[in-house]
Amino acid sequence: MKYLYTSIDLAVYFLISDFPVSEEKRILQSLWEQRNSVLLPKYRTNKKFFRDSIYKDLSEYDCTLHELDELNILMQDIDYSSNNEELNEQGIIESFFKIIKLELTYTPNKAYRKIKLRTLIARFGYKRRSANLIGYIDEALKSLGLAIFLRGHVPCSIEEINLDDTIIIRLENN
Repeated sequence: MKYLYTSIDLAVYFLISDFPVSEEKRILQSLWEQRNSVLLPKYRTNKKFFRDSIYKDLSEYDCTLHELDELNILMQDIDYSSNNEELNEQGIIESFFKIIKLELTYTPNKAYRKIKLRTLIARFGYKRRSANLIGYIDEALKSLGLAIFLRGHVPCSIEEINLDDTIIIRLENN
């Protein structure tokens, strides 16, 4: 797995999910048990450091989702305005899909996420599909084991579908 979870990814996931503490603990335990394949190396050796890093990041977002959506939080932490804009853009796209992967993996009764293609690309600041954007999205989906479908479980490619189509994001093996 190329993309490993960071404390920021998990903090944003917990913020948007609004789980009770018991559910957060269950998810953290599951992630800890799989730490060598899902977490950045700096979080793998000390469970307390791992947990504290997430809650430190979570405490920095003491606001409601009306004030900040998940993409704005990611943009703040990746510092979208730095000199290497291409890397940051790719990082934001990767983080967005990592949070979707967390939702589909750990949120009970959540098997898919629906979003209109036009809405998805607008969230990344685009009005049209560019080759870079398509490449970043395809790479993130493939590396995270996510697949996109149209209604009726029809596999699709974001290059070929209409901007007004609703895509359904699922785990690849579902």
